Amino acid sequence: MSTSSATAPATRYRARQAITGGPDRILWKEVDEGWVRFDPAAGQTLLLTPIARFVLDTLSAAAPGLSVAELAAAALHEEPEADPADARQLICTALEALTAARLIQPIP
Repeated sequence: MSTSSATAPATRYRARQAITGGPDRILWKEVDEGWVRFDPAAGQTLLLTPIARFVLDTLSAAAPGLSVAELAAAALHEEPEADPADARQLICTALEALTAARLIQPIP
């Protein structure tokens, strides 16, 4: 598996703060494809996969940020029968999408 520098194993990630009003102002709706996230302050609507929502929620609750390995361990704790390699790949894909959407950021 090839891992981009943005999802290198040692990189830690944290959730970005909402523009105004904090995370309580974010509106969520579950749909067949995953979750629709609406930030009224930013006027931004995004469709997130279930794993991307899990990663975003987990990072929002983690004070110092988490690594790919820590996020994969958290996902496997929730879904113990999942394949660890598949979980890691899904986490990396979610991190890339969330970083591109500017919902999370690598910690320098």
